[in-house]
Amino acid sequence: MSTHLGNRQANRQVLVHLASGVGNIVLATPLLIALSEMEFEVDVRLDADYPPTRELLESWSVVRAVGATTPRPARDYGYVAPAVPPFYWHRFAREYAGLRNRVARPPDALFYTDEQAFYLEFAHALGYPRDRRPFYRLPIAPGERFGVSARTLAIAPGCKTGEMAAKRWPHFPELAERFADVAIVGTRDDLPARPFPTHCRWFVDRLTLRQTAELLASAGVAVGNDSGLSHVAASTGTPTVMIFGPTDHQVLGLLPPNVRVLRTGLVCEPCWTGARLKACAGRVDCLAELSVDTVAREIFSSVVTGSALMRAAPGSRPEPHIRSVPTAGS
Repeated sequence: MSTHLGNRQANRQVLVHLASGVGNIVLATPLLIALSEMEFEVDVRLDADYPPTRELLESWSVVRAVGATTPRPARDYGYVAPAVPPFYWHRFAREYAGLRNRVARPPDALFYTDEQAFYLEFAHALGYPRDRRPFYRLPIAPGERFGVSARTLAIAPGCKTGEMAAKRWPHFPELAERFADVAIVGTRDDLPARPFPTHCRWFVDRLTLRQTAELLASAGVAVGNDSGLSHVAASTGTPTVMIFGPTDHQVLGLLPPNVRVLRTGLVCEPCWTGARLKACAGRVDCLAELSVDTVAREIFSSVVTGSALMRAAPGSRPEPHIRSVPTAGS
């Protein structure tokens, strides 16, 4: 192989560095899709909070290799896209100082107004058209091995622990009562204090992340908090209801058309980046006041066609101040 030919091939090879939570990785997939559309060969260095996150990207045609290490040094790629969220960048910035093939990072402020646009900016810098914006997605297909079908409601009741637990809607057990076929996914850290009904099928701590994604892809509809598993469900094409309270869904960027965002709409929300939970003295009223009736109605009337999922029809009319926020295509 001549040096000239080797340089030409190297220039079509891009190293993309991703990091942080499952949701952040899913939200970064438009960058990988865009690079693939431009016929780049893409390797992904993944510094994930949850190492099995790599399972979501493996065996995907848009990615050549993915892992905590890279097949070759960063300097040997045509381009390096350090698409690490700003809050993690201090861990890696020194590695990229002076690297000539590094794609310039967009302003941190863009991440906090449109996270997906932040990631996609690396592709725009390499020539991706600015009038094109792919939705996030993962190469996860539905399967039959978990006994989950279009009649199944998948519930992902958790998110991260600690202060992130304030993002959890507290009424998932009551919601599960409304449906005949329910699958619960996640980890035991995700579970609310109250038990779920006995008819629910239990997949908590029993599946790998990849298997959980396959289950979510097989369900008729998925519902969850502002969490990584909600975005995993949405990325597979499954109709997904995402429940938001103190956090802002708009800063995530354009969500796929199979997503419905549901929130109470109190004047104090979202408060996550300001006086966090101050207005309600930590009660998280924006989630506590979002009724089971409202969420069940959203699943039934706005996402699911037909009545296969329903165990009992929702009761009273929704409160006037409750609102459903449609996303693109809805």
